[in-house]
Amino acid sequence: MKSLLILPLLLLFAPGCAGYRVGSQLPRDIQTLFVHVPQNNTEEPLLENDVANAFLAQIQRDGSLRITTEDQADALAYIEITGFRTEALAFNPANRSQATEYRLFIDANITLTRANGTLLVQSGTLSGREIFLLAGDLTSSRRTALRPAADDLARRLVAAVTEAWVQ
Repeated sequence: MKSLLILPLLLLFAPGCAGYRVGSQLPRDIQTLFVHVPQNNTEEPLLENDVANAFLAQIQRDGSLRITTEDQADALAYIEITGFRTEALAFNPANRSQATEYRLFIDANITLTRANGTLLVQSGTLSGREIFLLAGDLTSSRRTALRPAADDLARRLVAAVTEAWVQ
């Protein structure tokens, strides 16, 4: 009886998905990747290291591409870090000018080319973010949110390179 109810629902929604599939937008011959050190266009020192480490870890987790040396790579990844900022979210009720909670943003874009320089993927600006509480000074507190924000950015960068709706 239950299957009789489910069948019409499947028939109703299935045509909307016809012709679409989720998959890698990369050509099948792109199996290996070399990641250049990200270009840091912000004033935050060593931010490129956190972003590179997070991106490499996420590529390995994703499994679509294998990291290799530049001379062995099918594709090259270029990451440009374009922004690093904080935004106040919550304030001390006793002193409305004192923020107690912030959101950290790391903005970047990624370009993926074949080893011969042919463009494969070019993203727009993507943002990784993390919320953190002020504990002590802002610089130290912000540092605790940097790695989770870099991880969030890395997930978005890898998705921009490896995932697409293909028709």
